[in-house]
Amino acid sequence: MRLPTLLLPLLLGAALAAPTPTSVQPGQTWTLSATTFDGEVLSTALRLTAAPPAPAAPGTYRADRGSLLLDATADTLIALDLKDAREGGLGLACALRLSTLGQPGATGVLASGPLTDLPAALERALAVLAVTRTPQEQAEAARELRLGECTLTLTPAP
Repeated sequence: MRLPTLLLPLLLGAALAAPTPTSVQPGQTWTLSATTFDGEVLSTALRLTAAPPAPAAPGTYRADRGSLLLDATADTLIALDLKDAREGGLGLACALRLSTLGQPGATGVLASGPLTDLPAALERALAVLAVTRTPQEQAEAARELRLGECTLTLTPAP
């Protein structure tokens, strides 16, 4: 069966106007999957609180284990899991381009380490995002700076 010629532009228009990739909303659960520079594979869930970001910090979404920091102007999203770091363990900071959120295969740069080392590592991860243009360049720069890779995916609601 052939579609009438007039319907084709309407169908294409609807496909092109489909919603943008996943956006961050209060109450969601995000899964942070990561591989450290040393090859350790980690996975954690960040459950966002139901409260929206405060007006003083519009891109800060609080979570049970840390927070998500969204900066639309810089096209970055940082997922922080600091729970274990506060107890002397490993802290995780996944920095990725906001525009790639929800795209299959989109990866970010992982900064990990004790709480005292995490700010400097996160600064290096953000620098990688700022100077690289392709996933290959990003991966090479991350390895060069002894950083890992990470993904952030929205966990479907039960």
